[in-house]
Amino acid sequence: MKTKRQEPVRFFMQQSDLDGACGVHIAAMILAIHDLAKPSALHEMSHRKSGISALVWQAFQHTYFAGVHPEEWVELMDGLNLPLALTAKYGVQDNADSHALEWLMRGGDLVALAFASVKHARTKHWALAVGVEGAAVGKVLSPDSMLLIDPSASEPSFSPFNARLRLPQTGPGRRAAPNWLKPSEEEKRKPVHWLYEAAEWNAEEVRLLAAIRVQLRLTA
Repeated sequence: MKTKRQEPVRFFMQQSDLDGACGVHIAAMILAIHDLAKPSALHEMSHRKSGISALVWQAFQHTYFAGVHPEEWVELMDGLNLPLALTAKYGVQDNADSHALEWLMRGGDLVALAFASVKHARTKHWALAVGVEGAAVGKVLSPDSMLLIDPSASEPSFSPFNARLRLPQTGPGRRAAPNWLKPSEEEKRKPVHWLYEAAEWNAEEVRLLAAIRVQLRLTA
């Protein structure tokens, strides 16, 4: 008997120029990656009458143009009652930057990131972190970048990511690898500035508002 090979799933969701729905796009991509909803159904969520895609639209529709704050995003995702475990860390007070990198370095977990422009505080955005990169000496990896799937950028092609948050080595908000992963109490109170980089946009300094690890709960 021949085994049926599973077809690749196109999970990327493209944000438009008019909406503020980056948080919804991130949520939809997470559900598609974890096979909790079909991408085709999620693309049509506003027209669905039942199913998970319809529930996502009912929960998030009021944020489509206005955007969604991290605390509300967690509340809305939890309200879907899906087999997902969310762990949220907020800003400098929770050392969100170090937590995000540690989660990504373990591998396998998706991390939803909310960040804001350092220069223009009102500019806020969501992206999905899927990995890290940096320098490796022997078995020691010193990460200096988080690799992102950004709904506002073009669909990744021949690459698992389409944007990154890179840690500047100079200037305000910098951190020196590798010691910054375990900051002192004084360093924990200092904001970390990341350099957002994508092919479509000019590089811009941002700071993390939240890092939210999303894990699939295993059912018995």
